[in-house]
Amino acid sequence: DIIEIAKEKPKTIFGFKTARTPSREIVTVKDLVIGYDEPLTRPLNFSIERNQKIAIKGVNGLGKSTLLNTILGKIKPISGEIEHGQFLSIGYFKQEEESTSTPALNEFWNEFPGLTNAEARAALARCGLTNNHITSQMKVLSGGENAKVRLAKIMNREINFLVLDEPTNHLDIDAKEELKRAIKEFAGTVLIVSHEPDFYLEVATEVWNVEDWTTKII
Repeated sequence: DIIEIAKEKPKTIFGFKTARTPSREIVTVKDLVIGYDEPLTRPLNFSIERNQKIAIKGVNGLGKSTLLNTILGKIKPISGEIEHGQFLSIGYFKQEEESTSTPALNEFWNEFPGLTNAEARAALARCGLTNNHITSQMKVLSGGENAKVRLAKIMNREINFLVLDEPTNHLDIDAKEELKRAIKEFAGTVLIVSHEPDFYLEVATEVWNVEDWTTKII
């Protein structure tokens, strides 16, 4: 009889590189109303300070992702002002990203052409991706594998403001624990949207609930 030895699960190692120290106020918003055609919130006034780690929670559809995209300048606010601090280097993880037919290695390497083939492969392998994953097209990877490629891109840059939109949606338990550890150790500012208290309560210094801001009836 041929005995098949179970393949060892690749170990995931996450870690974020820190950029230069930014100004004390990372983001300041004044009378900010977010939304598309209609307002999703009452006017908001808050600031995010250097090295804060903030989790945003609340039921879906109230504007958690919209808030992140508005803060980052990807969506225009309905009204109000947003001011960014100086020397911000942002690492942004989208909740979902359209998958392409590009192999994972090329997806990563295209953003870091200065790396050798071996260095690019090593960066992806550290995130728990096998050679089979690395050579596969992004669209055939599982949600968790896809997320690891996108996290690898953020981890290869120097950042001081980490913005994560539902980063644990597709990650396995081990990868979630490793991401939690990496966020705790990151010497910068963090803004996380999450619906998993077991994940965000251990890393957040403050928790914001969008249900407190919404104009919708919950």
